[in-house]
Amino acid sequence: MVKHHEVILSAPRDLATGGAPAILQRSDEDFIEAVLAGLRDAGGRVALRASLARPASVASGSDSRPRGGKASGRELFNNLRRASRKLGLAGGRVAAVPTAGSAQDATARIEEIRRAATGESLLKLFQPIQRQFHMALMEARCDTPGEPRIDPQRVDGAGLVIRRLVRDASGRELKQGWMRSGDSLRGWVRVSTAADGAASGNRHDPDALRRLDRPSTGQPVLDDEVRLLLAAQEDALLDEAVVPMFLAPPDVCAAAGATLFYGLVPTTSSEKAEGGAPRFDEQAFGPASSDFMAHLVGPLRGLADSLPRPGRSLTPDLAAIAGNPADSDQGSMKRLLLLLRQLAVEFDAFGDHAEGDALQTLLDGIALPLADAAGKPIAGSRPAGVFLAEASRILLDGEAISPPPAIPAAWPALDGARSTALASALSACLQRRFDAVSGVAGRFDDPAARYVLRAFVRLKPEGHCPQRTVWSDYSPPFVIAPWYEGGGAPPVQVPLPDPSDREMLKKLVPNVAFTVPASLQNLLAGDPLDLMEGKKPADSGLKLGWICSFNIPIITICAFIVLNIFLSLFDLFFRWMMFIKICIPFPKKGGGE
Repeated sequence: MVKHHEVILSAPRDLATGGAPAILQRSDEDFIEAVLAGLRDAGGRVALRASLARPASVASGSDSRPRGGKASGRELFNNLRRASRKLGLAGGRVAAVPTAGSAQDATARIEEIRRAATGESLLKLFQPIQRQFHMALMEARCDTPGEPRIDPQRVDGAGLVIRRLVRDASGRELKQGWMRSGDSLRGWVRVSTAADGAASGNRHDPDALRRLDRPSTGQPVLDDEVRLLLAAQEDALLDEAVVPMFLAPPDVCAAAGATLFYGLVPTTSSEKAEGGAPRFDEQAFGPASSDFMAHLVGPLRGLADSLPRPGRSLTPDLAAIAGNPADSDQGSMKRLLLLLRQLAVEFDAFGDHAEGDALQTLLDGIALPLADAAGKPIAGSRPAGVFLAEASRILLDGEAISPPPAIPAAWPALDGARSTALASALSACLQRRFDAVSGVAGRFDDPAARYVLRAFVRLKPEGHCPQRTVWSDYSPPFVIAPWYEGGGAPPVQVPLPDPSDREMLKKLVPNVAFTVPASLQNLLAGDPLDLMEGKKPADSGLKLGWICSFNIPIITICAFIVLNIFLSLFDLFFRWMMFIKICIPFPKKGGGE
């Protein structure tokens, strides 16, 4: 029987060493054509080394577009930052090392120490919004004397997979693949040991049907048993997400004397895993945690507290007490409003759900003593849950209730058992709230995640030898820069018209229109001074809608002016102007006086 000879997958020779694909970082628009042109000869491949993805410690993005001898904006920024360091200005200050942080930050710091000790390189890739693109390059050759290129006609397909690196409880590093099971997107699932190994064969193909397509034994009954045995494995029906890799054009491969493959490395994705929402960290912020208890207002921690205007009827206008420093009940009203906001907004305590009903039952078990019109305690009490629900409608929603409820005398202190039960009920409501607003986890949503990529080539059957899948080595681990981090590409320029040019202003006709409801128009038509003082303008009686047209460049100028005002104000606190704003003069186009 004819036996396959081994096939070697590696980075293109003269470009990089090792058995993993080379990862390039490019910002030029026609980077695919430029890279393919560079692969034709050894000199071009050596020149492409400048485009290799960089370690995270030095990666700051780069501009790979063809340029003249002018310095880039990034070089100018670096020069300014170095100068500011020499002068001791805020822009050159080095941030102090934080003394405390989240568990995720601690894990990241431990990982950095481990990499430093082992000498492991960690690359940083960027997202398309940063105008940086990444390309994986691979060469396939025969593991025979002279290592000749494989015949492209033998190739049935090629691709790469991106796997996420995680550590289990014992600190062992595991790999997860982005998996799909039929029509269900499972998300990140642990890659089995067999699939993670270096051996080739159909069982290690990322496609489930190809893994189950075993060579026939000649015995139909035995073949069926083998398929059933393979299908019973946990990951048997999981399809791993594959990024296609393409065979370089024949003229490129012929000129290079190599069989080359290329593919784009995705760093962003809109895919959302089913059931992959972030989990609520009950250990760090559960009912027994100090952070959770410190976050609660006093009454919810079981502490006694006073209430504003005890014995008086609760009406919407009483909320104004919180803004009146001369009122003796200002502090107690602020605390009551904070209590109501925490219950209504954070915990959704008054919503129609089981957790809210359980919390309402606990609150109703708290008896609030009553007071007479003079504010003195009297016999009787009111369930706290009923009062808080009504107070939320009155003070937060501005709703008038008839008859208005009376404000109790005070909030009593709670015993330990009731405080613990209340904290548990509040935590259950918060977990439900978290599940409702946290959304579903995306493929690359974890900013601290580390990834590796691995390429493969599917070879066609030869004679009696079946089709097989050959894998490359893993790439160095990499992280994906957050979208807000600078990618090194030059900034996009937005030309603004000259607002002092009257002739230009005549040409700026309205090109966007807003349909304004009557209530909003009455608000905008009022006295601006009244608006600043929080006074609502009187209703004009007109119920006319309005269509207001504006010019977008003028809106942009207004936004630009307001932006600069607030940047200057916030610079007093953040000292960020040296980093986020660089203005350089340039000659007026077309000359001038």
